Amino acid sequence: MKVGFIGIGSMGLPMAQRIQSCGHDLVLWARREASLAPFTGTSATVVASPAEMGRIVDCVGICVFDAQGVDEVLFGAHGAAETLRPGSVIMMHSTVSSDEVQELAGKSAARGLRMLDAPVSGGQSQASIGKLTVMVGGEQSALADVAPVLASFSDHVVHLGPVGAGSKAKLINNTLFSAQIVLADYAMTAGSSMGLDLDGLTDVLMRSSSACVGSSIRLSTGSLAGIWARPAGAALVKDIKLTREVLGKAPGQELLEIADRFVVAMEAAARTQASPPSRPD
Repeated sequence: MKVGFIGIGSMGLPMAQRIQSCGHDLVLWARREASLAPFTGTSATVVASPAEMGRIVDCVGICVFDAQGVDEVLFGAHGAAETLRPGSVIMMHSTVSSDEVQELAGKSAARGLRMLDAPVSGGQSQASIGKLTVMVGGEQSALADVAPVLASFSDHVVHLGPVGAGSKAKLINNTLFSAQIVLADYAMTAGSSMGLDLDGLTDVLMRSSSACVGSSIRLSTGSLAGIWARPAGAALVKDIKLTREVLGKAPGQELLEIADRFVVAMEAAARTQASPPSRPD
């Protein structure tokens, strides 16, 4: 397929590289020319605007930071929705609220386009080897049409229901991930209170039955505050706040009570540290 991709950041870059390496014709657009440097000398086509992309692709993946960014590249001046052929599939890999994705899907449908909300999880290392998890909301037929594209960077595609379902699953995943980071921090504090050697305790917790991706992030970083220096710090704060908006007062608040402590730690770090690394597109 001829696949457009917008959002060549920390996650989008390895995803786009996998799409190309699996034999699809890759078409790229980015606000910053530097983002395109990894594709210099490759067969990837670089276009001057999302609208130019829309004229020549079969589908488009979008992996920008938030819903505002998605709306801009699709429906703003020279947006891709102007020129995409009716029936084209938009794969929205950005993590946004279910209300936002449903609004974007409605605007797409009004132009004859099919949107899948398809956020991903697994990190850069898993993206580079094609082992991301993709959480999909949208029409089964649209998913079937782009399955070969998703398979280039994912070995686990889960269809969860209508548009918005993928976003909800991703928000729960990221909120739980943040809570696990906080719990690992509490574990280290408890170990200190008990007089344990913290290097030894870190070694135990990284390898024992309590080990998970979230705890390993905290343990390898050395502190909650240190996570602010990672690209994921600001993104997780955004996602926890979105989870609270979506969940409202429904059962499940206990998860947010723990994850909110991650938000507090990141906001404190933001007051004393430089801004986190950006996720360029």
